[in-house]
Amino acid sequence: MNHLTICICSGLLSAIGALISPAALAQAFPNRPVRVIVPYPPGGGTDVLARVASLKLGERLGQTVVVENRTGASGNIGTDLVIKSAPDGYTLLFNNETLAVGPNVSKNVPYDVMRDLAPVGLVASSDLVIGVHPSVAAKSISELVAAARAQPGKFSYSSCGNGTIMHLAGELLKQSAGIDMTHVAYRGCGPAIQDSASGQVPVFVNTLPNVAPLEKQGRVRMLAITSAKRSSHAPDLPTVAESGIAGYEATSWYGFFAPAATPRDVVGRLSTALAEAVNSTEVRERVRGMLYEPRTTTPDELGAMLRAELARWSRVAKSARIEID
Repeated sequence: MNHLTICICSGLLSAIGALISPAALAQAFPNRPVRVIVPYPPGGGTDVLARVASLKLGERLGQTVVVENRTGASGNIGTDLVIKSAPDGYTLLFNNETLAVGPNVSKNVPYDVMRDLAPVGLVASSDLVIGVHPSVAAKSISELVAAARAQPGKFSYSSCGNGTIMHLAGELLKQSAGIDMTHVAYRGCGPAIQDSASGQVPVFVNTLPNVAPLEKQGRVRMLAITSAKRSSHAPDLPTVAESGIAGYEATSWYGFFAPAATPRDVVGRLSTALAEAVNSTEVRERVRGMLYEPRTTTPDELGAMLRAELARWSRVAKSARIEID
């Protein structure tokens, strides 16, 4: 083969490559198993939601979707692994609101969420609850705020840990209502709500799935839900905003992300399949059975939500001077 033949062949290959559109490449995706990284231990809410959604996502994609737990550093190890993976749609991240909270409270986050991740879509959200031990006289947020104002520093509130959404939701209440409460951090939501149910820490911010069974037993009293709208799981429970703290909102959420350079058509294919999976009867029933709300978004909607969440919790963290090594 002479030099002219080689040049002609190379030119033909380049021309053929140019004709293969991103859409055509996306149609070929996926042709092998997809890996989902959960940066937390097995068995927790985030892990279970990932597995429920991934099973149905695999059916929609026509490929096996395998969930792997890569724990450590408050989720940073698993998240960083995905960010550094090939941006081809075959390695995804399943994470929660920690993506918006973590960068605002820790110096050790080794990535930029908006720069390094491509949002795919949400799977679910979870309402948080602010409540009290029955020994506290307050029957509403307004009564709790009045009591805290009358006796600054008397009340303490439990959260699932320093720098968690529950911690910042408590600080947001303090800032919005102009009250003083002492934060008591626990290593996990379970120990936190148990100590509040025993009366050791009279006020709490925790998840609805953790709190609801204890209220049925009469061990805690739920005062308000922290989301913008009432929960379908507790429709009689008012929101904090309805209770006099205008604009108050704090929600846990769970969704899929890909490395930032993943082709948009591949992200779109994943997002469409994910929305179909979440809207399936099987997934909706499983999610609601866990007292979460099934929730879908487009990639752009999730990106806009993440940007707003980063800004919201940045203001709260700076005002409260929250900083975690």
